Amino acid sequence: MLSLQTAAAPSAANGQGFNRNPVYELFRNYGTLREFPKNTFIFTKGTPPFAGYFIEKGIIKICQVTTEGRDVTFFVRKTGDAFGLAEIILQQNHPCYAQCLQDSQIWVLNASVIREKIAADPDVNREIMVMLTSRLLHHQSTLELLVSKPAPWRLAWLLQQLSVPSADGKRIVDMVLNHEEISNMIGCSRQTVSELLSKWKSKGIVTYNRKHMVLQNLESMIEEI
Repeated sequence: MLSLQTAAAPSAANGQGFNRNPVYELFRNYGTLREFPKNTFIFTKGTPPFAGYFIEKGIIKICQVTTEGRDVTFFVRKTGDAFGLAEIILQQNHPCYAQCLQDSQIWVLNASVIREKIAADPDVNREIMVMLTSRLLHHQSTLELLVSKPAPWRLAWLLQQLSVPSADGKRIVDMVLNHEEISNMIGCSRQTVSELLSKWKSKGIVTYNRKHMVLQNLESMIEEI
């Protein structure tokens, strides 16, 4: 039987409270908390990295538009995640788009302050380097599963990554991605995603409405693969 990786994508606040995290403290002390409505682009491809970002509340997709006009989502960033920092360190323009999947509160911090603090504050430097390196390893694992695992496994893995635990032992997914966006992330057709979700719903493995999906039994989902 296949087993899902249980570790979520690394975040700036992974494993510790916001208030004890050097990156969060950096944004809170020197940045500005801004409201971004759903569907707002935080930055666009090819623009200079004027600022870094930390999600106080919300969900962001990092995406690209192909020459055929197709929207391809690479990553999803959630509450507690920082993003846009690699471009600041490398002093390169943004290679992708960042768009809000729901109304979001995001700390915005000038790039010059981030560069200054990385150079001067060992705690900030270490935390950012660990976060970016962990993400690199995570993305390598993601690439491996995209080319080696079947579509049901990839969908189950993505839902697990997007979910948060509830008090009753189930896992909750905010339905901020449509079936087309999900299919783009796991490399299959929209029809395959729809068919798999319908199958799992009919067996009581998942339940969902327009706002939320509940993973009733992750082990049963794995056994179905």
